Amino acid sequence: MANSAIANKGKSFPRQTKASAAQVATHTPEKLITYRVSVLAQVLSRLVDASVRKDLGLTSRQWRVLVVLNRLGTSPSGEVARMANFDHSQVSRVAFELAEKGLITQTSDPVDRRKQILALTPAAIDHLRNGLPASLEREARLRSRLSAADYAAFIRALDALEDEAQTILGEMRDAD
Repeated sequence: MANSAIANKGKSFPRQTKASAAQVATHTPEKLITYRVSVLAQVLSRLVDASVRKDLGLTSRQWRVLVVLNRLGTSPSGEVARMANFDHSQVSRVAFELAEKGLITQTSDPVDRRKQILALTPAAIDHLRNGLPASLEREARLRSRLSAADYAAFIRALDALEDEAQTILGEMRDAD
């Protein structure tokens, strides 16, 4: 898979401006990578959301910001946004919610007052300690459906697809 990703690097794919009637009639979105990954992402997000809402009273976005902030340590909100793959406004909104719950602190960067520095509170660490076992259990259960070789191939495929999607996005921005 990685070899085909490398082989496609730099190739140009002709852009069709309008689908034919036959293409529309036979289109099966459930066979598209974007469709399948999007559906999987939604199902996994609902799974995490249901678990952290029930166990911790948090949303999946709040949980993601907590685990990312735990991984990064005290950090500017922009770094949290990049690692969580959220836009800055999403992190600002979630950070406000988490601060209201007493799970993070928000302070202004002393060098650039426009930047917010986020840090976990002891209550957040307690939430992480309570939520991590269910997270690890979900991960183990999902991984149990794949052999070690399948998991490694899955990760390589995800990396290649993310890389290509980022390339396509860059090309689209450059075309604007």
